[in-house]
Amino acid sequence: MKNIQEVDMEVKVDSSNGTVTVTLKGDIYVDQADELVNVFNSIVEKGPQEVIIDISGLKSITSSGIGKIVLLYKNLHEKNAQLKIIGVNDTIMQIFKIVKLDKLVEIEGV
Repeated sequence: MKNIQEVDMEVKVDSSNGTVTVTLKGDIYVDQADELVNVFNSIVEKGPQEVIIDISGLKSITSSGIGKIVLLYKNLHEKNAQLKIIGVNDTIMQIFKIVKLDKLVEIEGV
């Protein structure tokens, strides 16, 4: 029997002219959020000017995933780099507003 938490998350990273775009698809639970930390850390190490996270293909995100995005924001902010989240659906936008992520990061809806 397959565990419900075994959901695939796809991560695609593209880099161009100092901007890194991270496209996330699927679901972000605790296990996937841990995987995101590795991806985000490798991005920060490259010193981009801006990171854009496209979550238009994201179905759901837990507090653990949101925490990793906040950590990415802090790490980028220390290096004077910008973070932007695009493709946010209404449900996830409500979550971002509840945790006040919209006060830290530029967020664009779908």
